[in-house]
Amino acid sequence: MRPRVVAYYLVMSLVLFVLVTKAHGQFLPSGLASQIGHNSEAFLFAIVVSAAIQLRRRLHGPIERAALTIGGGLVLIVLGVLLLHTGWRSSLVTLNEPMIGAGLVLLYLTLPRSPKVALAVTTATLLFIFVFFDTPLVLNQAESLVPLLLAGPALDVFDRTILQPETADTPGLRLTWMALLLVAGVGFALVASWARQDLQGGFRLSIDYGQRAAEAYWGWLFVHLYFSYWLGRLWRSSGVRTPASSVAR
Repeated sequence: MRPRVVAYYLVMSLVLFVLVTKAHGQFLPSGLASQIGHNSEAFLFAIVVSAAIQLRRRLHGPIERAALTIGGGLVLIVLGVLLLHTGWRSSLVTLNEPMIGAGLVLLYLTLPRSPKVALAVTTATLLFIFVFFDTPLVLNQAESLVPLLLAGPALDVFDRTILQPETADTPGLRLTWMALLLVAGVGFALVASWARQDLQGGFRLSIDYGQRAAEAYWGWLFVHLYFSYWLGRLWRSSGVRTPASSVAR
């Protein structure tokens, strides 16, 4: 499994570096380069969340896991806020959103693994976005809040083996969820320009906000592809402990 893990992080980090430095503009048409460059956040989000999930599996004690998810989550959120106020180039400052988003996801990992808890967190996040929609926090942090909105369905409903390899694999549910993420990523991109011609009314505002959070869909797609397909059975089998009675036999 190690070669696949190394390859994933190397490729994702290389793509992130190219997008942040805007080196892709040297060999891609300007329109395409601009569109792709806006997705750098998805790569950083996937890198951080994937690494946290893998490190979490290596830690067996509840205190160690809590230290990782709570401590690491808070550190990421603080670093994201600090980055937001650095005044650095925009291609770097924009990475504050996946850092904060990944931090919120790490905090979510502290909660019990349950579809009911997942639904509660998703509902609470959606209500928060709705109630405080007109505030700078919600409007400017779409790529931080929507990843948390999607965390419950992603990890505790549709693709549970990422965190719980002992559960039954459900490839049909996972593919349905990934298709929905893909439709959201492509669909919002196609209709956003129409909605932004006249940002009046809840429908157009929802489309605009959905497009603001586009990197959340792509970031979660990368996480699913990595654990459930690139690592696949290697990941699921490596996390299942063999009962002592079976070993004795």
